[in-house]
Amino acid sequence: MYEQDIAPTLDQCAPTAADRIAVEPCSLEAPAPQEDCANWFEHDSIARYVLDHQGNILRANGAARLLTAAGVLGSGGVFICPSHRNRAEFDVLIARLADDRQTNGRMLFRAGDDAWCLLDLVTLPGLDARVFATARPARSISAEAIEPLRAVFGLTRAETSVLSHLTCGEAPKDIGRKMDMSIHTVRAHLRAICMRMGVKGINGALRLSFQLAN
Repeated sequence: MYEQDIAPTLDQCAPTAADRIAVEPCSLEAPAPQEDCANWFEHDSIARYVLDHQGNILRANGAARLLTAAGVLGSGGVFICPSHRNRAEFDVLIARLADDRQTNGRMLFRAGDDAWCLLDLVTLPGLDARVFATARPARSISAEAIEPLRAVFGLTRAETSVLSHLTCGEAPKDIGRKMDMSIHTVRAHLRAICMRMGVKGINGALRLSFQLAN
């Protein structure tokens, strides 16, 4: 599902072989010149990483290094630091990828500036002990853009508005103030949203919303 975002893939990546990285093209049947693929990887606008099965960064492109410099991802050579609130979820996902229980997965990540990021991870056949990852901002979903979700999941107008505010990174108390409702009413709407969407918790609702709308 996410191979289009990850490919071309990177093979033989290691911290000691940073300048000799071999890159496979989008089409595995027609290899592109190594130099062109390495150039694509380095200068792509999407933050791209090659990880090992412990979540250590073996390779990162220019956009990914900018995230590291901003303190969002990749500090100390680790994709997500051990103390981050999403680390447990990340460990579960990467373990499933390492054990071949799934080949791809998506996480919702709260960055240092409280902006939402989508992290896509994928493994590919024949490339053992490598996980390919991308990170991109999750665009907030406007009331207009979220309308299809309202129709699909049968959300009420109020629930749709609460969900739209939530995708903008607003806390429930701020949503209540903007919508002129109590925090208890906001939380009731959030419980109803999760039930209608068939997910557990706010993060589940947000992950599904961003996946469908971004």
